[in-house]
Amino acid sequence: MSWTIPFVIFRVSADGKFDAVFQCDEMKKAKYWLSYIAQPGDVLCRTPAHPKHTKGTQRPEYWCHKEQSGSSSVEEDKWKESIKQKAREIIFPEEQTALP
Repeated sequence: MSWTIPFVIFRVSADGKFDAVFQCDEMKKAKYWLSYIAQPGDVLCRTPAHPKHTKGTQRPEYWCHKEQSGSSSVEEDKWKESIKQKAREIIFPEEQTALP
């Protein structure tokens, strides 16, 4: 299934894959989820369904992430450094999946 929602939050699994844990069509909902429900290391991305996606690929693009302190940050390099023990490569899924 191609991307139909503009925002997705991923969590890095134990095996280094990026699992979608939340998807929505409003920035307000995405920011709320990232602030109050997400775990440190979770990342909010814009999907190809978002009007400001670069359209270079069919993969979501980093927007911001949740830090250990509980605040959100837009420092992508800092996020990459924080998850490199779990994920050797950052490869977001090319297709939207249904959440349980």
